[in-house]
Amino acid sequence: MNYKEFSDNVTATAAAKKAVDEFAAIQTDGVHFCPRCGRMSVKDRLCTNALSRHVHVYVCDRCGTDEAIRELCGNDLPLREWAVAKLHPVNT
Repeated sequence: MNYKEFSDNVTATAAAKKAVDEFAAIQTDGVHFCPRCGRMSVKDRLCTNALSRHVHVYVCDRCGTDEAIRELCGNDLPLREWAVAKLHPVNT
């Protein structure tokens, strides 16, 4: 990886983290959009969903399970691959 690729990766990751953090700040009960997969699969009461292992935001149970398995394998899904980061790009 050259410097430009590394720099672009850091910039994309920072923008994705900002998008996820902004979503987490407004996530409330009744929101059904999973910020990780984009499916309308988050249950009405947030505390009954999975809390992400990487950022303080609730994700659907399916994504919570996927995060646990990926963590065991050492193959985490980068934040820039999360639906909220792809659907709502943030200007850095």
